[in-house]
Amino acid sequence: MNNASKRNSAGRSRFSRGQQIILVILLLGAVYAFNTFTHNSSNPPPLSSATVVPVSTPNGASGGDVVAGNPSGALPANANKPQPPPTVYQGCPATGDGGDAQLNTRKNRIDAAPWYPVTISSILSLAWPKSIEQKPRAGWSSTDTAQISQYEGIPVQIEGWLAGAKQQGPESCNCHSANDTDNHLWVVDSPDNTRAQSVVAEVTPRVRALHPGWAFSRIQKLVTGRVKVRISGWLLMDQEHPDQVGKTRGTIWEIHPIVAFDVQGPNGWVSLDTGLASTTITQGGDAVPTEDPSLPPTVSDPYTTATLPTATPAAQGGQTTGQLTALGPVQISDIFYDGTKGSHEPDEYVEIANVGAQPVSMDGWVLHDIYGDQRYTWHGYTLPAASKIRVYTNEVHNDSGGFTFASNDAIWANKGDAAELLDSTGTVVSTFSYGSAR
Repeated sequence: MNNASKRNSAGRSRFSRGQQIILVILLLGAVYAFNTFTHNSSNPPPLSSATVVPVSTPNGASGGDVVAGNPSGALPANANKPQPPPTVYQGCPATGDGGDAQLNTRKNRIDAAPWYPVTISSILSLAWPKSIEQKPRAGWSSTDTAQISQYEGIPVQIEGWLAGAKQQGPESCNCHSANDTDNHLWVVDSPDNTRAQSVVAEVTPRVRALHPGWAFSRIQKLVTGRVKVRISGWLLMDQEHPDQVGKTRGTIWEIHPIVAFDVQGPNGWVSLDTGLASTTITQGGDAVPTEDPSLPPTVSDPYTTATLPTATPAAQGGQTTGQLTALGPVQISDIFYDGTKGSHEPDEYVEIANVGAQPVSMDGWVLHDIYGDQRYTWHGYTLPAASKIRVYTNEVHNDSGGFTFASNDAIWANKGDAAELLDSTGTVVSTFSYGSAR
């Protein structure tokens, strides 16, 4: 169904003295982490602050301030591309517990390097050989491997806006943990662009453990508030999702993982982790962080993936065999995706249930089609206890609430799709996925 550099002249270093010190610290930390892993390879320890160096600069300034010269914004042809050091986190090795071990190892890196500032368009325009799509790396030809290796592993930095954010489910790279999951972000170069024009960037559990300020609830507010962000991480080829190009992403090149995360405040870039700006520069060239009141303080996030229940089959009586999660009594209970009234399927619907004993105000709540980016928002509505409502694609049924997306095209893909329900604070309180949705 269709759904609508180098060194400066005269021998001067490209880095300030302060930045050089930072680089030495990071390199020493990487060597220490590698030695620790090597000496304990028979029984590797879990990742902790004793075996890695958290990616941040002195006094809590952002790790995104350590950059390499790249004034053009294009992807550099001869960039520094260090190999990912091996890591173990909560007993899970970098190779994961299945899938493509080489891909997982790159996804699970936690190291840093001077970032090359590049444009989002430079990543979107980067090609790849069709022959690698959905094919494990062990089976790639030497020619294809060489083509991808020219750019994969470049430490890059982009600026843009978040077109969306989603907490992923269990994956092989995270040893199928229900709690330690990736946060999937869609980064665009205009706040009006959609996910189809985005570069996917991912926050991984191994890096997030070093950054308590990266709670998903804070990231979600950057989406709804249309706040400009600066993301630094590793350029990665994720060959597994070519079918989503032009739908939920603009390319299968990703920034994965994100290692430094900044937001733009009135006085410059601010670290999402610390809430400290690094815009004041001393005579020696070092960044001095200053408090920026525009950034929310680091908070204890009650809605992390650790508290989301494991996905379970849809409630009995639903027509769709899907997977749902819920934080409270109001949840997506079913999606009727295969409409019977022509190709535009106006009779598709999403069913939402209040399984609790008390009514719940849904004023400001949003039902979101994750992949098609369609949204329905309630205004001044209260869902009675022990009751259900439906949101139709393009029909109005007063007996089930009278809610409709008013979409002239079908919304829910027959082969697989996913929906999320957000409360008035932007917190995801329920999800429902079915089929081959990712």
